Amino acid sequence: MFEYESVKVNTNNTNRHYYDVVGTYAKSGWRLHQVMKSSVRQSGHDYVELVFERELSE
Repeated sequence: MFEYESVKVNTNNTNRHYYDVVGTYAKSGWRLHQVMKSSVRQSGHDYVELVFERELSE
């Protein structure tokens, strides 16, 4: 069985913020499962939603 967590990331930043998010989650045992581009701009910014998964320990 797996658990999932999603994180919304602003893609208008010129830095590597979303790479940092993926790296941070990977260090905690999460795997990037899916990337979804938001179809709605919020406050003039574009976003992607990163969905992570990891196996539940029993």
